[in-house]
Amino acid sequence: MIDRKDLHRLIDELPEEKLPRMGDLFRHIFDEEESELNDETKKEVDVARKRVKDGEYVTLDKLLGETRDV
Repeated sequence: MIDRKDLHRLIDELPEEKLPRMGDLFRHIFDEEESELNDETKKEVDVARKRVKDGEYVTLDKLLGETRDV
């Protein structure tokens, strides 16, 4: 599991040009306004939850490791 210190380190290691995208991601995650999901999006969320439950996911560490090479 990743902790606050690891997240700080990962952010510190990000190239400057990727910081705006990460800022957008964090703003999206912490957006206080709740969005109303349409039926199609609700179905996509249900499918995604099932995939996670079935073990079909990528860890944050693996994802960040793959994006460092880009």
